[in-house]
This record gives sequence, C-alpha cells and structure tokens, in this order.
Amino acid sequence: MGTDESKGQSLRVQIFEKLKNRIEAGTWEVGSKFPSENQLCNEYNVSRVTIRAAIQQLEAVGLVQTHQGGRTIVVRTHMRGAVSVLNPFQTSDFQTDIIKVLEYRMVVEKGTIGLAVQHITEDDLIALEEIFNMMLVHHDDIKRFSQADYLFHRKIAESSKNEILIQANQGIEEVLSTTMDTIVTLLGCAIGIRFHRLLLAALRVRDKATCEQLMEEHLQATIDGIRNFLEISKDPKEQNQG
Repeated sequence: MGTDESKGQSLRVQIFEKLKNRIEAGTWEVGSKFPSENQLCNEYNVSRVTIRAAIQQLEAVGLVQTHQGGRTIVVRTHMRGAVSVLNPFQTSDFQTDIIKVLEYRMVVEKGTIGLAVQHITEDDLIALEEIFNMMLVHHDDIKRFSQADYLFHRKIAESSKNEILIQANQGIEEVLSTTMDTIVTLLGCAIGIRFHRLLLAALRVRDKATCEQLMEEHLQATIDGIRNFLEISKDPKEQNQG
C-alpha cells in the first residue's frame, strides 16, 4: 500500500509542477479562469483525484483560488511573495511561517505527549482511536483528513490534563488548523497515517520515551517534507542563483 501511495503522491506532484510552470510562464493571466477538472483530466490523462489534489496544492501556495461551483481563478503568477496561509502572522514568507509553526510544535508537542502518557485515560485512548479511524476513512478527502489530524494532536494536549497547555493550544487553534490543512494538501496523508498509528500504539502501553521519540520523528519528517516540496517547486532561475 505504501508503494501505491508513493506513486500517487509522485503523480500529483508532477501534475502540480506542470500546472505551476504554465501559470508562471503566463499561460493564464491573473484573474482568468483556470481550466476545469474535466479539461485537465483529458489533457494529462490522469484521474480527477490527481487533478483535484494538484489544484489544492496550487491554492495552498497562493497561485489560484477556488470558488463556489468549482470555479478556479488564477490569482498570482509566482508563489514567492504569495500571501501567507497563516493569517495571524501577516507575513509574505510562506516557507518561514509554516516551518516556524512546525518548529513550535516540535518543542511543545514532544513535551506534551510525554505528559499525556502519565495522565491519559481509557476514554482518551478510545477517543484517539476513533479520530485515527476518521483519518483512515477520509484518506482520500484532504479537508476531512486534515481536520481529523488536527483533532488527534488536540486530543493529546487535552490528555495531558494541563490547563495551561490546553489553553495555549486553543489560543493558536486557527494557526494550527490552517497549517494542518496546508501540510496535508502538500504532503498527502501517508506520513500522518504512519506516525499516528505508531503514536497510538505507544500511548496504549504508556511508553513515554517511544511517544516522545515518535512525535519528534513525526514533526521532523513533516518539516523535511515541506522543505523538499518547496525546494522542488522553486523557479529554475532561482535554483541556479542559489
């Protein structure tokens, strides 16, 4: 199954790259309507799921916007300088914003899960299992999967039984949930499914060291994935200058 997921993710990235390059080359002007999913399916001979994922990636990096009725509009011709998806930061550096959030999560969530191991209840574990099952059921629906992914991490914070941690998490809920949407859009669901399954197993046996290690590995893998994605998405001219 991992191989099939990797192939699917690779194809989505390829289509994203082709569409991004065409936008940057001026094939569609800012404000113009983007081709429909059917048109792009026929042109590239791929499934609607692949096209939809590529368009979601284009939207995540600020090149297009999708409106009601499925109408997609080109809003930028280059992802550099695009408005940040993290509204509370109000900056224009997409990479810096999302990496900073993940670094914050690395520091906080590793300690949080270590505390949660000591206080987690059977009801908490049942709730986490239900959320993980939601992730499995919705692995083809990026929006619902990312919501479940966020809920999983929020439930771990709640399981710590530390009100300060819980309130701190709630205080930046919009940032965390918005970032989760972007991460899943860009990287897919495989990383989340793999690590959440392992985290759940370690939580069940109250293995603090393994939980902390897995959380660190999970977030580092996500950071690396975002950096790699943004690297391959750079304009070739920028790569040459670097």
